[in-house]
Amino acid sequence: MSWQGHSLALWEPGSGGRRGAPTVLGGSLKVVTTGMRPGYLRKNGVPYSANAILTEYFNGTQEDNGDAWLIVTTVVQDSRYLNGRFFTSSHFKKLRDASGWKPSPCSAR
Repeated sequence: MSWQGHSLALWEPGSGGRRGAPTVLGGSLKVVTTGMRPGYLRKNGVPYSANAILTEYFNGTQEDNGDAWLIVTTVVQDSRYLNGRFFTSSHFKKLRDASGWKPSPCSAR
């Protein structure tokens, strides 16, 4: 058991997408993590046990208007604390250029 657990990843083949839905680019990266230390699903939320299984899916999509997105879907299964699967999804839109990217060096104040 470790803080981050043990992960195994594999590529799942992509589909051409269905009509009206974005096309998934190159398939999904599926990552399954087990052996995590017990913790909480959210800062003030439901706990998960050392037997929890975390499955993550990383998908890149291309919309008809040219927008590109990275969609990360997480599924937590834990028979000790959850009656079913706990799903979350995060969406990240790719910017067309670096105009919104203005990194600056860290400094101590």
